[in-house]
Amino acid sequence: MTTLLRWLRLRSLRSRLLVGVLAVTAAGLLTADVVGVFALSSYLYKRTDTQVSDALTQFTPKVRPDGRVPIGQSNDDLCAITVLDGSGKVLHQYGASAGLPIPPLSTLQSLQGQHSPTTVSGDQDFRIMVGALPQGRFLMVSQSLRLSTATVYQLVAIEAVVTALGLALAAVLALRVSRFVLRPLDRMTDTAELIADGELSHRVSVDGSPTEVARLGNSLNQMLGRLEHSFTSRQVAEDGLRQFVADASHELRTPLTSITGYAQLVRHGALADPDDLADAMRRVEDEAKRMASLVDELLLLARLDQGRPLESSPVDLAALAEAAVGDARAADCARTVRLVVDDGAHVVQGDRQRLHQVLANLLANVRAHTPAGTAAEVRIGRDGDREVIDVRDEGPGISAEQRDKVFERFFRGDASRSRTALGDGSGLGLSIVAAIAAAHGGGAEVRPSEHGAWLRVTLPATVSEQPTIPALTRQEVPSVL
Repeated sequence: MTTLLRWLRLRSLRSRLLVGVLAVTAAGLLTADVVGVFALSSYLYKRTDTQVSDALTQFTPKVRPDGRVPIGQSNDDLCAITVLDGSGKVLHQYGASAGLPIPPLSTLQSLQGQHSPTTVSGDQDFRIMVGALPQGRFLMVSQSLRLSTATVYQLVAIEAVVTALGLALAAVLALRVSRFVLRPLDRMTDTAELIADGELSHRVSVDGSPTEVARLGNSLNQMLGRLEHSFTSRQVAEDGLRQFVADASHELRTPLTSITGYAQLVRHGALADPDDLADAMRRVEDEAKRMASLVDELLLLARLDQGRPLESSPVDLAALAEAAVGDARAADCARTVRLVVDDGAHVVQGDRQRLHQVLANLLANVRAHTPAGTAAEVRIGRDGDREVIDVRDEGPGISAEQRDKVFERFFRGDASRSRTALGDGSGLGLSIVAAIAAAHGGGAEVRPSEHGAWLRVTLPATVSEQPTIPALTRQEVPSVL
């Protein structure tokens, strides 16, 4: 048994299924065979005993004084009738008495009072009963078991053939059914092998599969979908990290190259004139500040990516926007910047410094990517349970191809948007806006606009108990102060 179990562990599922079906079928057939043989054998023995007992009862009164018994032809093949004298000598025999053993006198006397037949062996087995006759004689009725035994043997032979045919049929059916049932599993195996080779887009086909196998296939497809999504996300993240490192290295290389160049000029004495030396030191300082600003922005993005908690306090967006607009007006006096605040309180829970940075970066983006003197508008409003910050300008706008990329790190638009003397910048301003908005549970997007660019930042609103603040009228700064 242990060897069979060990062998089954090493076999395929189809082999196990075949062995299991054959084992169950064989057990059922053998049980039916045994029950059938015992039932038939019991029935034949009971019928023989009934015939022997009935014959003894029937012929005992008919025995004549001379020992003869009037027996009809119909009983010749049923029972053997034997009349014996008091010493056990046979006086007369009738019926199928060939091969009938004659028990000794002591056995006849012991069998005389029994109420059921007894088996006596000779050339063949007989069932006999003995009855008492006058003058000490005996009447022995017997019947051969040859026909009953032959019938049982014939049944055994038939059952053996039927059992063999049944097992063969069960094996064929089990193979056919197993192929049908396990076909989806074979497809799953093929799909798993393809996925192992790197083809993550393959899925298991569950059409026409049994319910259990279909459920397994659907679960496997869901798992494969998640795995593919995870691998894709991981690949995108790795590609983004490589690009981020490359862009950061490129951005840092420029100021480092400038600083190194001026340092070499100073070391070699090429800047003997005090004015040239002072100008070189100023440029070195400017490049160092630019590099420090870039590093600070990179560190901020890294902290936001790590999900580090920000400060949390009630922030009035209207007051924050008013301060940011004032700073923008001071930074570019030739530009008209309007502030519009819708009715109601506009309070969010968040980090005041980072939210101010959001507004500052949005307005800096307007200054950097629109021609001098281009008007802009900042609107603070409410949309359902969200506070909305809209920054719109009247510049050349953002092309449809660039709308999905403006919040990417180190992304710079093409020449369709004019640039000022501020230069190209690092390309991190709007990515910081999106990261800070996401850290506050909000988001940033580019809204379609027919004139100029329209950037929107949404933040979760906070219910405020302060009295309603009336809407601010449009505040404008003239083109020339």
